[in-house]
Amino acid sequence: MPDLYSITIPTYVINLPERTERLAHITQQFENRPEFDVTIIEACRHEVGALGLFQSMRKIIELAMERDDDVIIICEDDHEFTPDYSREYLLKNIIEAHYQGVDILSGGSGKIDQAVPVTENRYWVALCLSTQFIVVYRSFFQRILDEPFDRTVIADQLFSTMTGNKMVLYPFVSQQKDFGYSDVTPVHNERQGLVQRMFAETAARLDVIRQVYTHYQSGAHLI
Repeated sequence: MPDLYSITIPTYVINLPERTERLAHITQQFENRPEFDVTIIEACRHEVGALGLFQSMRKIIELAMERDDDVIIICEDDHEFTPDYSREYLLKNIIEAHYQGVDILSGGSGKIDQAVPVTENRYWVALCLSTQFIVVYRSFFQRILDEPFDRTVIADQLFSTMTGNKMVLYPFVSQQKDFGYSDVTPVHNERQGLVQRMFAETAARLDVIRQVYTHYQSGAHLI
């Protein structure tokens, strides 16, 4: 295992310039965290917010390829670290997931379907929504750029169909902060508190799976 304190991860944060309260929030999130090499990316504008988000992600991938990045974090400006975050926890899992051939590692999700524990903290998932904090590996860069899309594109759903090599961390290191509005997902404007409920429900599901996994890994079922 490399020295975790010598590693910095290129981190690209998507932000609309007029959303100054979000910029202040996300800047504070990364303060005193030298493991992240943060670049603020001006979001692509489109009347369809989800399409603008996906175009922003493509813009990031193009920049990452120009910079010859091996692994990056794509971050939306509503990302918020959870109390479970630590430098060691995140970087260790990024490295181990790489050796397992993962294309995307989610730091926290508001919705999953099937989930299979690979380790106590990493879960293979068939569907993984929420892109407020995702680790994207070089193996997936060109495929994102090559993937056809139209104005109906929703990035997290598209990524879930593009690769089976995706995992989510649990306990989550990231959740979405509720600003009371969304530039991307209109339903979040209509149903207050929806984001928090979705993340809490997903965490509860994964916690049950983890308890079963650790029970059988410990051999307690044989006693």
